[in-house]
Amino acid sequence: MATATGESPDKALVRSKKSNAVFDARSRDLLSRFIADWIKPRWRELLVALALTAGLAAATGAYPMVIKFSFDNLLEGDVGWLPWVLGAIVIITLARSVLLYLQTVATQRIVLRLTADMQSTTFSHLINSDYARLTRDTPGRMMSKLTNDIQFIQQATLASMNSLMRDSLSVIALVGSMFYLDWLISLVVLGVYPFAVVPIVTIARRVRRNATRTQAGLGGMTSLLAEKLGATRLIKTFGLEKYASERVNRSFEDVFRLRLKGVSVKARLESMLEALGGAAVAGVIWVAYWRISSGASTVGDFMGLTAALLMAAQPLRAVGGLMARVQEGLAAIESVYEILDDKPTIKELPGAKPLVLDRGTVSFENVAFHYGDEQIVAVRDFNLEAEGGKTVALVGRSGAGKSTIVNLVPRLFDVTSGSIRIDGQDIREVTIASLRDSIALVSQEVTLFDDTIRANIALGRLGATDEEVVAAAKSAAAHEFILAQPQGYDTIIGDRGVRLSGGQRQRLALASAILRNAPLLLLDEATSALDTQSERLVQQALADFTRGRTTIVIAHRLSTVQNADLICVMEAGTIVEQGTHAGLIAQGGAYARLVRAQLLSDPEADNPPPGVALN
Repeated sequence: MATATGESPDKALVRSKKSNAVFDARSRDLLSRFIADWIKPRWRELLVALALTAGLAAATGAYPMVIKFSFDNLLEGDVGWLPWVLGAIVIITLARSVLLYLQTVATQRIVLRLTADMQSTTFSHLINSDYARLTRDTPGRMMSKLTNDIQFIQQATLASMNSLMRDSLSVIALVGSMFYLDWLISLVVLGVYPFAVVPIVTIARRVRRNATRTQAGLGGMTSLLAEKLGATRLIKTFGLEKYASERVNRSFEDVFRLRLKGVSVKARLESMLEALGGAAVAGVIWVAYWRISSGASTVGDFMGLTAALLMAAQPLRAVGGLMARVQEGLAAIESVYEILDDKPTIKELPGAKPLVLDRGTVSFENVAFHYGDEQIVAVRDFNLEAEGGKTVALVGRSGAGKSTIVNLVPRLFDVTSGSIRIDGQDIREVTIASLRDSIALVSQEVTLFDDTIRANIALGRLGATDEEVVAAAKSAAAHEFILAQPQGYDTIIGDRGVRLSGGQRQRLALASAILRNAPLLLLDEATSALDTQSERLVQQALADFTRGRTTIVIAHRLSTVQNADLICVMEAGTIVEQGTHAGLIAQGGAYARLVRAQLLSDPEADNPPPGVALN
């Protein structure tokens, strides 16, 4: 199991131990940043909530005074004040109920709006980050940050606002009433609670460490669930239900133990505060008996003090337990800021200009690339000129670097050395938006959303008309099967298009690319999932669509490769042979060997040997 940043719970624990102090410098920085980023901009709403809280505290503080007045007068036999006392109690109770409702709604609205904005900002930052960053973590772990971690922040923020505003002001108002009623008894009560400071600090540290491990465990659990639920076809076919259940159940058990430990640690704090409350009540009774017997206090004072103390018990426990909530929130805030602080490396240079297309020629000049490890080179000494309006096919064995080349063109990654130019313009010197607007990509791994067929095709060009969507579907040989669906173009296709066949999903992706109408087309095994009949239709559509467009295609079918204007054979990240289909076959070199080994196959011919694939 690992955290959303890829670290294990043990590593997360080590990291948390480095900040062992309750509010060390890093914790203070995190709190200050969180307040500046998310709390301070909402100061107007906070003022409204604070005003409501002040009114609630005033009503709460008045309650013990009414209790004192009523008992003192009743004990003296003066019942003339009884209607006024009862009326005051009703008015105060009603005022407290209304103010409590308004304060709760106002506070909850602030916190819910804050956490929704955090989720929106974090997701926006994440989706705009580098492709390498998005592929470094599993979707499940990133989902955990956006859900579980933000939930911890929400709970901590709400607890903090309630404790710092409502509970603290209520305690202050009640303590004021207690001092007014009897200052000596009040000092006895307050003298008990300082003994809780050291245990609270110690427990809060444990809560922070456990919260860090719990969030790591939740990230791993979410990732594992997404993995297993996404592999149900394999699990059912291979009879792996027991294996999958055992793996997921172990994760559930790990999270259960971490959560139970968290509950146990926080329960110690609740128990300790409860015991201190009992000691305070005992102190009040002992001192009150002595004060009343000596005539220094009255029964009304005692009843008012008791009422104030009982009313203050819950807010005092909440304030005492605030430290634990804050530590949980700090661990989650640190996790979220790890995303927000991750700066993209793929960015525009100052003064970048829009890409200006002429012929659409794509040139690779001494391109080299590695995925972070200089010892493992994915592409080296790659030189190629894909002439505008021509089709270039990249072929080779798995790991030759074909898909890497395709990923470098839209700057999903940046070259380590060398350059890629489009009509003479280095792609690192043009705006990213203009570069990617000029490119359409169709991959073997089709990406579809849980929406209508119409909406999925329209992803190629948002705002396209229905007529344009239908035209694109017809060009991709998808129109007929779409009309056969229950609601035609308005049919919901399910998560990742699960309700469609592989070939149907691939044709929808092609329709989206056709609708995009981009001058540069990248095809990464775009026809791999199509049957022979569908491929013939799509190949004809592609022949029409690629005419006049610069196309770079990765494929293992002769029907796709042999019609290319230029075929490049890649080995170990570089081009070892290039030419036309007929010319390369005549040379009898690397390309001819691929064909003979059936690594390049005709879909109507025999299937290639088991386990053999091109990319």
